[in-house]
Amino acid sequence: MNPNLSPSSTPSGWFFSVLLLGTLALCAAYAALVLGQASYAEVLAMSRITYHEGGYKYLPVLVSAAEFALAQRIVIIGAGALLATSLGLLLIGQARGQLAALASETRAALTGAGRQLTALSPSQRRAAGFSLALLTLVRIYFGIVKSYHSEEVASYDFFISRGLLAVTSFYPIPNNHVLTNTLNWLFFQLNPSLWFTLRLPIFIVSTAGTVALFAGLLRFGTFRTALVALTLFAWVQLSMYNAAAGRGYWLLMTLAGGHFFAMVALLARPEAPRVAWAVLLGTGILGCFTVPSFAYVVLSAMSYLGLVFLRRRAWNGLGQTVALGLGIAGGSALLYTPLLLLSGWQRLLANGYVVSRPWSAFFPELPAFIWFTEGTLAGQRTIGAAAVGAGLIAFAWLWRARVRAALPPDLSMAVRQLGPPALWFALLPYVLLTVQRVLPPERVLLYKALYFFTLLGLLIDAWLRAHPGRWWPRLAGLGISIFVAYQTFTMYKLVMANRLYMERISRAFTWLQGQPPGRVLVSVSETALHSLYFAHTRTPHRSWQLDSSPQPGARYRYVIVEPGYQGPYRPPQPAQPAYHDATNDIYVLPAPGRPVPRDPVWEQ
Repeated sequence: MNPNLSPSSTPSGWFFSVLLLGTLALCAAYAALVLGQASYAEVLAMSRITYHEGGYKYLPVLVSAAEFALAQRIVIIGAGALLATSLGLLLIGQARGQLAALASETRAALTGAGRQLTALSPSQRRAAGFSLALLTLVRIYFGIVKSYHSEEVASYDFFISRGLLAVTSFYPIPNNHVLTNTLNWLFFQLNPSLWFTLRLPIFIVSTAGTVALFAGLLRFGTFRTALVALTLFAWVQLSMYNAAAGRGYWLLMTLAGGHFFAMVALLARPEAPRVAWAVLLGTGILGCFTVPSFAYVVLSAMSYLGLVFLRRRAWNGLGQTVALGLGIAGGSALLYTPLLLLSGWQRLLANGYVVSRPWSAFFPELPAFIWFTEGTLAGQRTIGAAAVGAGLIAFAWLWRARVRAALPPDLSMAVRQLGPPALWFALLPYVLLTVQRVLPPERVLLYKALYFFTLLGLLIDAWLRAHPGRWWPRLAGLGISIFVAYQTFTMYKLVMANRLYMERISRAFTWLQGQPPGRVLVSVSETALHSLYFAHTRTPHRSWQLDSSPQPGARYRYVIVEPGYQGPYRPPQPAQPAYHDATNDIYVLPAPGRPVPRDPVWEQ
């Protein structure tokens, strides 16, 4: 952490007043738009949406018509007051001057980034262009052949197809990607097909995000560092998967990269801080609205800035960092206003991914969690963490070489500007998870793989410069090519296996669709979710009775269980399933059916 911040370039209080109030006003205006155009009848309609979260459920709407009308008025009046205050500030000359300085800095930053890209040599442009073209073709292929995952289907069925109010205020899993589902909803208005609604937006986001991340790495690093880091990051199997699936993690990773590079720019290029502060605020709010776990990114940036300013006794910068953090929290809360009103804080904060574990259970599992998470993010779940550990040790050597002035000037500057913050962003989340006592899925931490690969890119660049010649670059290229091929192969295997699994579920429903109507008990989770989607989309005019657990007194005509299941859902031997495959057994009970007892094993 070695910034060189010039006090003369620090924005004035007028800038932060306009920036924070204007941003909060826009967030409040969006919440007012969502709630203001909705009727209470639409609110009640959400309570009739059947969704699946460990079983078929309905959202209890606890807001009365009078309470909803009052909330609408408060939000609209509040948004109007914030907008009026923001516009009033623009009447003051100092505030207008700060906005003019922001516009000037923005033009200069965009010009500088463009100049850096056009300054690449022909061979560098060919290398970057070929890498992007190959990655794009592979992403298109997987985006077409990959089956629609249960979370994609759920997003489409429960939220996107139900309208903007459902997308913004209805919060069972998997609508914890609200901004992504909002973007999907916009595409749904143009074409309701699954691919256009779910896959095209994430393809655009991942492609634009790849270019933006490359530009950021090039701005503060070297060409070789940027190409190596982004190639490894973009081709990791989990990264490729999320570039093909219509979920929010590539949007999160793009916004996290913008947040990171804005922080680096604030410390490394003090002549243009207004753009950095504005990008930090915007990406922070939008990131938290994409997935709440973006708070790890924000806390990483705010804590790094805070330590830098504290060490330098830059109290003004420390105060601005605090104001920025409050602005991000306030803007995010405003965007989540419809959700907090209709679904409540409990749904936002009490899902299974953020439930704290007892210390006695958390600490024994933490080492294995870190090992397998780092391995997955490095591209090999079992042994990848060893490569991460070796890379971190090697970076210590690289930092020492920089201190001893043993690196070329451009690489030394890149190590100084990117190394410490990348290390901080890669490691701090484990401290935060320990405080929470939470062990989230690996995809939640996927964004931070970029920072390890940035360190690896710096190391490879330093090694190749210290060992000139033809063979080392060829070996490095061969190693990266093997890595890319391995990640593509594992992705292909995953996609094909998932495709076969989903095809079985689809065939089972097609068989069921051709049978006489009757109440269905679906005890297989994936089948239960997809059956609901198929019922809504394939047979919109047919009334289905689907249960995911036996209801008291209900008489079932069809029971769907996993093959080999021996509990009371299955009729006793020698009964055989009327439909069988490797995923589902469907039993037909004698008409008119009989009660199915509750299964204590299934209900645990």
